[in-house]
Amino acid sequence: MPKYYALRWRLALACIAFPLSVCAQEQRAGSIRGTAVDEKGVPVSEAKVNAEIMDGRMRHTLVRYVETDSNGHFVVDRLAWGTYKVIAMKEDSGYPNTAFAFYGNDVFQTATLTPAGPVAELTIHVGPKAGVLKGSVINILDSGPVNATFRLTRAASPDKWLSTSVASSYRVLLPPSTDVLLEVSAPGFKTWTPAGPLQLHPGEELRLDISLDPSHDPNLHPSKFLVPDGYIGWVLLEYNTKDAPISPTENDIQSFKFPQSGTISTSSCGPQRGAENEFFYYSDDGSLQTIPTDYRNGKGMIWGQHEGIKNGVLSQFGFFVGTEEQYKKYQTRETHPGAISKP
Repeated sequence: MPKYYALRWRLALACIAFPLSVCAQEQRAGSIRGTAVDEKGVPVSEAKVNAEIMDGRMRHTLVRYVETDSNGHFVVDRLAWGTYKVIAMKEDSGYPNTAFAFYGNDVFQTATLTPAGPVAELTIHVGPKAGVLKGSVINILDSGPVNATFRLTRAASPDKWLSTSVASSYRVLLPPSTDVLLEVSAPGFKTWTPAGPLQLHPGEELRLDISLDPSHDPNLHPSKFLVPDGYIGWVLLEYNTKDAPISPTENDIQSFKFPQSGTISTSSCGPQRGAENEFFYYSDDGSLQTIPTDYRNGKGMIWGQHEGIKNGVLSQFGFFVGTEEQYKKYQTRETHPGAISKP
């Protein structure tokens, strides 16, 4: 075989065997760069920019964002050839993720990359600025905090909607100058809706405190959570864990007893959504004391109830034990169970 044929074959095999080599890099050599500006044309720093290829294919990879610098400049590189949908957002400043049709109304900027034109320059517009809906979601009976699901729908376009989980103290963005239907739901509670559509001007804020009415389901079995006497901090239950101990059950009530570490694993099922769970401190002598849940009078001690996923499966449940002030101070540490050292 002539030498140049052998060389050609080796290069072809290299491209097959090493898809992330130079051969693949040549197919991901494009970039989109430019400046993110607000509705007045002012550059926006610390905005997040995303470029999504518009080839109609489903993807299961993490969404990639790049952040603009102090002058609003950005570069999204290592892109394959094709046409891209480009969006920018800065949610803390009221500029929503317009990749969602609920916010963007299917209006967005595009950029096309080809071997002949590997770089696209864009002035990307952040916004328009949204309205801000904020407030609290509580149990109407005891004023206890409730984590809920908000379903937001454009009244004039029912196919453009967004469903999002919110904490008891929430903040969500609404597309500006648009009638929006709101539906609030939570396991164990009746679904709540306001009297009519909500509409906010750009940058306008509306406080909406929501009280949910419990919907008692006799088929739900409560769980009993036991934490060490005087414990303050996050706890985490991992359930359906292979080879872990079984949690005791009495009168259809399952008990979960946390040690000082704040973490337990069980091969049993987890707590049922919407059930009326019970929370206790336990002492060394085995006695139990009810943990206060009198939120109406400022004495509630259970906060931030949440579920978690491990290895792609819903298998975790956690909450914070302490005062509201302590909870707000350590709110960001829900993934780090354990007693707090200095309450």
